[in-house]
Amino acid sequence: MQTTRPTLIGARVPRIEDDRLVTGRGRFIADVVRPGMVEASFVRSDLPHALVRGVDTSAAREAPGVHAAFSGADVPIGPVPDLVEWVRPVRHSPLARDRVRYVGCPLAVVVADDRYLAEDAAELVDVDLEPLPAVDTVDAALAADAPLLYPEWGDNVLVSMAPEDPAVDEAFARHRTVSGTFTTHRYAAAPLECRGVVAEHDGDRLTVWTSTQAAHLVRTMLARVLGLAERDIRVITPDVGGGFGQKNQVYPEEYLVPWLAVRLRRPVRWIEDRHEHLLTACHARDVRIELSAAVRDDGTIAALRGRVRTDLGSGEIFPGGYGPSVVACGSLCGPYRIPHQCVAVEGVVTTKTPLGGYRGYGMPEGTFAIERLVDKIGRELGIDPLELRRRMILDPEDLPYETAAGARLDSGSHRAAFERAVELGERVLAEERDARPGAHLGVGYATYVEGVAASAFSVTGIRSGQDAADLRFDPDGGVTVAVGISAMGQGAHTAVATLVAEALALPIERVRVVMGDTDTAPFGLGSFASRSAVVAGGAIHRAAEALRRKGTEIAAHLLEAAPQDVELADGGFRVRGSPGSSVPWERIAQVALTRTFELPPGTEPGLDARASYEPPGMDHVPRADGRMNASATYTNSTHAAVVEVDPDTGVVRVRRYVAVHDCGRVINPLTVAGQVHGGVAQGIGGVLHEQLPHADGQPLATTFADYAIPTACEVPDIATEELCSPAPGIPFGIKGAGEAGIIGPPAAIARAVEHALEPLGVTDVDTTPLTPSVVRRLIEEARS
Repeated sequence: MQTTRPTLIGARVPRIEDDRLVTGRGRFIADVVRPGMVEASFVRSDLPHALVRGVDTSAAREAPGVHAAFSGADVPIGPVPDLVEWVRPVRHSPLARDRVRYVGCPLAVVVADDRYLAEDAAELVDVDLEPLPAVDTVDAALAADAPLLYPEWGDNVLVSMAPEDPAVDEAFARHRTVSGTFTTHRYAAAPLECRGVVAEHDGDRLTVWTSTQAAHLVRTMLARVLGLAERDIRVITPDVGGGFGQKNQVYPEEYLVPWLAVRLRRPVRWIEDRHEHLLTACHARDVRIELSAAVRDDGTIAALRGRVRTDLGSGEIFPGGYGPSVVACGSLCGPYRIPHQCVAVEGVVTTKTPLGGYRGYGMPEGTFAIERLVDKIGRELGIDPLELRRRMILDPEDLPYETAAGARLDSGSHRAAFERAVELGERVLAEERDARPGAHLGVGYATYVEGVAASAFSVTGIRSGQDAADLRFDPDGGVTVAVGISAMGQGAHTAVATLVAEALALPIERVRVVMGDTDTAPFGLGSFASRSAVVAGGAIHRAAEALRRKGTEIAAHLLEAAPQDVELADGGFRVRGSPGSSVPWERIAQVALTRTFELPPGTEPGLDARASYEPPGMDHVPRADGRMNASATYTNSTHAAVVEVDPDTGVVRVRRYVAVHDCGRVINPLTVAGQVHGGVAQGIGGVLHEQLPHADGQPLATTFADYAIPTACEVPDIATEELCSPAPGIPFGIKGAGEAGIIGPPAAIARAVEHALEPLGVTDVDTTPLTPSVVRRLIEEARS
């Protein structure tokens, strides 16, 4: 049923959650205080690799204000289940018992009246570790004489997939080969708010507050590890100060704090500090992609082959950190006509913090590799790299198109976005050259597709692709909508309220949104993979359709009209062609809920609906041919970066940035622009500033004094333009936008740096980060 009022989709609606947050009325995990609450502090390994010979907590237990202290041997929970059949089992426990495999691995926990007393007592815990050799690089881990992190495996390979494709071999036999190795270094999300957990057991049920992106997933894993029924656990997500995929993992503390609350029969809280966060919250990227292209005479690519090899750290995390490697492999074809691909995936364990999710989840790494390889092909064949892209990029008549990895691209503006970004990029480069004569300026481009609303079953063993929505009218005509997705600052409340208001022709002010509580929200998989708008929107669409049908029946009865003559109008229903003959939703709700004697004969009381939605066409496991369409739909974008490089210092400054983006119908332009801007800022930080180096297994960046995140000074003005290719078959025609901004910067900035330094002979900028020392080395190598 179509409404007669103007659409809310595409309107610049101010975010409904912001007033509460910016006026200090947000409630984050550190704001959760329960009567009688005590605080936990963890004892962590200061060695990267060691056998645990003993953990003595007796002195800590005698310290002032201490209620309890436990080692791994004292905690009868775990191991965390390994749910993915094609990956070797890790069987990690929340507290290490026999071996530690990274600095920061939890060994014991102390509970005291406050955090200060707990930390003082934690220093009294006597830990006996027998050092083992550190293994802090992939090459060291793969050496024939490498120390083994899991001796029962016989090597240090957690996951290995080596496909075969005769068509790829044939293409390489017929055409010339261009190859490269493209390395993305280790860094992490570093959200404003660190992690934290509060738990309370009332003798009947366990309630857990945790800063997570997936409350229901946490509940499921808690039930499995603690041995409780899911119905006896309630997980609440308070306001989350940034997640970015890092809070889409389930960490040891999220098992231990609830166990402590049950054991001690009182509320327990743990709040992570920044030092702990940089040590123990999952790291990301750290991948080397060896990629070769079979290249035709005109420069176009006939086939790709290679290997995605990732440093997974210790591997002790759920979900496992190998998922981004699989996604990187699936991203390599980008928006290009590349008919064949055969790329292996290898995940290697080392004595570092476990790898996990971070915004983009493998797509920045895959895009970096293919875009840098295309530039290299152009250089070796003497073809302008922009012209080479034009020869391969998808046109509208190519759609729907299945990539060599199996992604089904059903819509998009791939060529239009590319051409517009190039137009803008060349323009801003010219402007910067006029403003900075003699400066070393360059422009770089990155074009890509982003799979959104993906099934994560193949890499988690527990998450498919569905979500749910529960819509319930009140007698005054207002609506409460509960959804299974999560908010973490991305504007989810506004998006959900907009879609409900759109579907029911209501003012957005009459919609209340509930999420992040397993007792009040329907089962959902949380927010990740740019899925929230797609899956919540689909569930809302289905539930709203049921409410519209019932509302139409009631309105037709009240208006003494045929149901087919009644249409949804602004705030209610009216008889088609008779604007004066109408009834508001408030009257419909009163009849359905409090004046049920006025219902049409045979109509049940109530005005609520629950619906689940899983986007069609997704593959949850690879098909027989090894291909896989894991995502519901695909956005596309092209980025342009203009940089200035100081050849004396090696400092790179991003002067201008352009993103031309297509995420289907835009629900709220303000929200999408914010998502793109934030992603670009994180991308700039990852390429130029942030890094997590190690030496002999010891992390070297454990505070913000060492881990340099970008400030407003490092982030330029970002110009964004939105195109619109609605997603066919997806309610409202929407696609996701949460990760688009972060995918393009590595490739675009690397090419821009290379372009700026071409007069000095610099080529093959194929490794990040591009810190001043790295850039100086590139210049010195070119000069020599």
